[in-house]
Amino acid sequence: MTKSVRRVARKGRPPSEAAASHAAIMDAVYALLQKQSVRDVTMEAVAKRAGVGKPTLYKWWPTKATLVLAMLCERMAPNLEKPVGLTAEESLRLRVRRLIDAFNGPFGPIVAGLVAEGQSDPAIRQAFYDRWVSPRRTATIDDLQRGKETGELRGKIEPELLNDAIFGAIYYRLLLRSGPLTRRFGEKLVEQVLRGHRARARLMPSETRD
Repeated sequence: MTKSVRRVARKGRPPSEAAASHAAIMDAVYALLQKQSVRDVTMEAVAKRAGVGKPTLYKWWPTKATLVLAMLCERMAPNLEKPVGLTAEESLRLRVRRLIDAFNGPFGPIVAGLVAEGQSDPAIRQAFYDRWVSPRRTATIDDLQRGKETGELRGKIEPELLNDAIFGAIYYRLLLRSGPLTRRFGEKLVEQVLRGHRARARLMPSETRD
């Protein structure tokens, strides 16, 4: 007896077409945010520039903020991936340098805009923390904890406080522009925070010169 094979019709767009639409939407969001703030960009403008319907946007992203956050995580996050084969301090310095470089580029105003939007919308604030801040905070704290366990850093350090002291200062300068957000600032910041927390004394390059 021959069994009949029933083919189930695929619902929605083919994967290749969906991927192309997704890329077009991300490109549109990024391009619009080069000229407008997060607050001024609209879903209508994104849909028009990407060549898709508004229902497509709302199917994947229920709000403008979630769409902007998705673009940020997709386009900026790869540049901030976890360093490999470095000491805890080297990893920390690299993370700080990469973040400052990113904030001084086109993504800085986007991050600032999302933080601003989150002040009046708890859902945006929580999503920003969960998707953007928390994974990087956890990874840095893990690095500092590793430094503590291997004896690179003193046993009494509190990794969470060290992390927040450093990255809190970076976000402070990003949002309030209290001073220049430069690589030099980042290097001095890490040195100041870690001073006294290293298991062994470390001379800065300027201190080794005659």
